[in-house]
Amino acid sequence: MSMETTITSLVAAANKLTSVVNGKVAEIDASVLAAVRAIPEMSRSFYVDAISGSDLALGSMDTPLKSIKEAMGRSNTTPYVTIYLKAAQTHEYAAPTDQTPYWSVANKLVFMKYGTGSNPVFSPKVGEYMPGNSNIHFLSLEGGSVYFRVVDVVMPTVLKPGTSGWYSFGSSLFHRAHGSAASVQGSVTFSGNKLTLGAVNVFHSGYSANYRVEFTYSVVDAEFSTKFAELGGATMVLSVFASSITQNKTWAHLVSGLVKDSGGSLSNLLSNVGNVVAAGV
Repeated sequence: MSMETTITSLVAAANKLTSVVNGKVAEIDASVLAAVRAIPEMSRSFYVDAISGSDLALGSMDTPLKSIKEAMGRSNTTPYVTIYLKAAQTHEYAAPTDQTPYWSVANKLVFMKYGTGSNPVFSPKVGEYMPGNSNIHFLSLEGGSVYFRVVDVVMPTVLKPGTSGWYSFGSSLFHRAHGSAASVQGSVTFSGNKLTLGAVNVFHSGYSANYRVEFTYSVVDAEFSTKFAELGGATMVLSVFASSITQNKTWAHLVSGLVKDSGGSLSNLLSNVGNVVAAGV
């Protein structure tokens, strides 16, 4: 074999080896990319503009979504979710359908303000789970937490047109979703905002619930009603700091379904305002 033939063979073998290596590198890169994409996102943020947004948008500050519903649908399994609501707007909170009138919360869900102007308003939708009866679209706490930071919450005050009363299922913003065997577990924080009470409670169990609720630099507006919490079958740890209630009401007016033990102490409410509540029971 001549020298030229040997060199040609060596070059061909080297080129073949290079091709194989390049192919393997491409396979490795593709496998790594697929593995990275399979890792669940630990946190997500969405911006919502109820006037100028679009539910077909990315959900960034420059291209905001239009609804909380769309943001919830895109992030319900993400461990830490922040939904920024445009200032000076009312944002309807809606679940998937009237027949599935809730989102389950097993993660940390934060509602925050963005933009300039007054606090955005979080307003639960009034639906019709049972014909002829209204209910609100609610959040089912399943080990998760919800944080309203500089976002006002306004509870509904009127029935859906064509209905005659409030149905028991979905009769509060935080409610049980999965039958009598289910329990509601989780925490809710109100910070730098106003909670306006309405025709139905903010917290209710129906069967079993364990709530942890915190108020910091917040106001509870009790002009329309005192429907804050009905604790029949439930327990609550309530922490209040630098917060107030309008209409000369106290926490004793806002919490019902309380139980006292034989010593006169509340057995289903633990709070730094517990003495005020106990005095009114």
